Amino acid sequence: MPPVSQRENLVGQGEATPGFVTDHLALASYLLTRGHRPSLSATNTGKVSFCFTETPDLDSDIAAFHSGAALVEPNIYDAARLALRRQIEELKGGGRWDR
Repeated sequence: MPPVSQRENLVGQGEATPGFVTDHLALASYLLTRGHRPSLSATNTGKVSFCFTETPDLDSDIAAFHSGAALVEPNIYDAARLALRRQIEELKGGGRWDR
C-alpha cells in the first residue's frame, strides 16, 4: 500500500512548483487551517488526493502535525474538515455535505 502522504513534483499536474500530496483528510484539514489551499484530484477508483503548493511554512506545518505539536481550535478544524468534505463530494459529483 502506498504511503498516505508524499513529496511529489507537481509539474505537469497544474502546479508550477514542487509540492506535497496527501490523501490524509486530517492532515489536509489541519494544513487548510494553517492557510495552505489544496487543489483536489480524484483517481478513476474514486480516491481523492489533496495537492499543496510548496510554501515557506509547509514543511514545518506538516512536521507539527506528525509530531503531535499542532494546535488548532476544534471549531476551526471542524470547519476546515467540512469544507474539504464538500469539495470532495463536488469533485465526485455528489452533494452529501450540504449541511
